[in-house]
Amino acid sequence: MPEFFPRLRQGLQIAPTTYQGRRALLVRDCLGIIQDPVILQGEALSIIGLIDGRRNITDIKLDFIRLRGGVLVEADFVESFLSELDAALLLEGPRYRLEKDKLIASYLREPVQKASHAGLSYPSDPAQLKAYLSSILELALGRPLPALDGAIRALVSPHIDLETGKAIYGQVYQAASGLRPQRVLLLGTGHSLEEGLMSLTEKDFETPLGLVRTDKNFVRKLKSSGGPGVASHDLAFRLEHSLEFQLIFLQHLFGSDFSLVPVLFGSFEPMLNRARRPLEIPGLAEPLSLLGEFAEGEPGRTLIAAGVDFSHIGPKFGHRERASSLLLEAKEHDRRLIGACLRGDIEGFWTESKKVGDRYNVCGFSSLACLLEILPGAKGYLLDYAFWQEEETQSAVSFAGIIFTK
Repeated sequence: MPEFFPRLRQGLQIAPTTYQGRRALLVRDCLGIIQDPVILQGEALSIIGLIDGRRNITDIKLDFIRLRGGVLVEADFVESFLSELDAALLLEGPRYRLEKDKLIASYLREPVQKASHAGLSYPSDPAQLKAYLSSILELALGRPLPALDGAIRALVSPHIDLETGKAIYGQVYQAASGLRPQRVLLLGTGHSLEEGLMSLTEKDFETPLGLVRTDKNFVRKLKSSGGPGVASHDLAFRLEHSLEFQLIFLQHLFGSDFSLVPVLFGSFEPMLNRARRPLEIPGLAEPLSLLGEFAEGEPGRTLIAAGVDFSHIGPKFGHRERASSLLLEAKEHDRRLIGACLRGDIEGFWTESKKVGDRYNVCGFSSLACLLEILPGAKGYLLDYAFWQEEETQSAVSFAGIIFTK
């Protein structure tokens, strides 16, 4: 019988918290297979980090005993805990894959990607939503744009909570208010993307502000060009906010008559030492080339919008250190990445992340790297940059607003 190397499944967000006055871990499922958050406490706090797919059960037991200072555990404690995690669909395994396959099959039958954050992150009532978005745009009034060399071709906006990032959302979309795109290439972070490096969907997108049609023919062309680089299904879109938050601003400014090409990118971290830029990643060169042709094909009618955040630091994002201890170096890393973006220096952008091994969890790295490939020769302008700190978890996230001209 083969050895069992248990591993936590992908698509989980694990954050330190307190529950009933005790330290705890809050586990949320980005895919939505598990509806309610799971609270882990007690011995689980020590053992959860050992379940990494590299240790078998014996290894986990021995390392757990070491963490307890040599104190032995009950003979079946580890097995029992793993069984509980498996039953809760937190482990990679047959139970989780069965439930995931059911969800994929159900989602594939849905013709429309409905807004998953309406009524949660922003008002679901259309009039209230328009008033809310207008109030965000008004924050940027009176803040002049930099002197631009050419027409705006691309926007980089946060995808952090709207209220947290509203000052920068307002600046980015106020800058775009004079545009009239007829088609939008929408790039975002696939927080729950588990397979492939990019995910595509032919679904139309519906928000409280109306229905936006997806350019299905072009999406099909992209799918056929990508091979294994493209995920075999579009489940990553189901609960994703990085595109949704951009779309409501775009609809608020331009209505819903433009066509959409939505693309989610997964992590490129495993590729940092195998390539120097996205075009060198197997399975990405052809779709990126097609996206570049799409972006250049109708200047003035085509807009690229990317919903990305930058560094994620602190215990919530896997660091042992508090965010305050990493803040200065994370800001310097962001500064170098943003500088490379503004220069259109794709290899410099890649090298900076490779140098630190993506230590600061820049979740927008893949989307930004591909944006630089899609729009070569563009010039970037930084509108603003900020860090949001979450005191409860001693963690922090940075985000920025950038516009590109060409």
